[in-house]
Amino acid sequence: MANALPRDRLILLVGLITYGMGQSLLFVIFAPLALKLDITTGQLGFIIAASNVMLAFSAPRWGRASQRLGRRTVYLIGLAGYAVGYGLLALGVQLGLMGIVSAGSLFALLLVLRMAYGLVVGGINPAATAYIADTTDEQSRSSGMALVAMSGGLGTIIGPAFGGALTVISPLFPMYAAAGLALAAGVWAYVALPEPPRRANAAQDLRLRITDPRILPYLVGWVVVFGTFTGVQTVTAAYIADRFGVTDTTAAQRTMMLAMLSMAFVTVFVQAVVLQRWKASPSTMLKTGFAVMTAALLLLAFGPGVISLYLGYGLFGLSFGFTAPGLNAAGSLSVEREEQGAVAGLLSAAPTVGMIFGPILCGLVYGVAPVSPMLGGAVLTALVGVWFLFVNVPDPRPTARA
Repeated sequence: MANALPRDRLILLVGLITYGMGQSLLFVIFAPLALKLDITTGQLGFIIAASNVMLAFSAPRWGRASQRLGRRTVYLIGLAGYAVGYGLLALGVQLGLMGIVSAGSLFALLLVLRMAYGLVVGGINPAATAYIADTTDEQSRSSGMALVAMSGGLGTIIGPAFGGALTVISPLFPMYAAAGLALAAGVWAYVALPEPPRRANAAQDLRLRITDPRILPYLVGWVVVFGTFTGVQTVTAAYIADRFGVTDTTAAQRTMMLAMLSMAFVTVFVQAVVLQRWKASPSTMLKTGFAVMTAALLLLAFGPGVISLYLGYGLFGLSFGFTAPGLNAAGSLSVEREEQGAVAGLLSAAPTVGMIFGPILCGLVYGVAPVSPMLGGAVLTALVGVWFLFVNVPDPRPTARA
């Protein structure tokens, strides 16, 4: 019989889901308001990308810091930074809407706020990932990482509904509410989240190079997965118009929303249900995930009608459901226990690198042909999938029963 989710894991998931909700609210709430503030789409892109650049810089450092300061401490710092940073971002937008800060000054203010936000919240994912690594054995590592990865999908689903329901109070209220939720999650963690047992070398500031052959394949895998997905997501609105003739704004938004929801629901189902019952090895998850992602991209490129878009995004969700926990579990199993904080930081930073470069590259090649981002992504994911056929992906060793 399956046991109930342990309280410490539940506390981590609540914080991670709250964090995921805040990320999705940026596009649902903040992006439309930015247009009212005379912030151009290019400036908006810089504001959003600023935190990703800082996350890529700070996550490895927070991961190593969690080895010295403790997973709980770094996790709490990250949630506190999220609550304060998100609240200040909402306040900055409000000052712009009230006309207190001009458009040029507001752009600079929001850019600085997002950079500071990215520096502090970079500790949330590494601390949570390392916490799971500390509190699971090798047999349960993959299912534990699946729960961590699932939180992002749940946040993506809950965030837009949460924001849409609260905008009836005021356009900015959902952002203030998200900051309040992060504060509440932090208080719960402060009261009830224990620190996992410290390791013998916890005081050492152990560093891992990104070129370390033990973890390089998994870092590259993360960059390719997130770079491909965010890049394709960036051009999907234009692709819907150019390929399927859906030019009405409302219809295009509805089409995009259904595609995103189909992906999110499949991802959550795989990670919350399938992988909690099927103890798949990291090797199996990676080979399956990259093969399915290649198929998804080819379906998006050549499938007939809008239904192929929904099916393609559904396959995206299926592939992400396997690749995300597979990459994290394989990376964790590849290093020693005293290196878990360092590897968690790198594994958390790698997706943000993909999020920085993927949209830029896909935007550039889209001008060549609308299917170019999908075909380019299919080639990359296929190559990485073939690479994993030759990588010695660590599989968990059986754990002796007491």
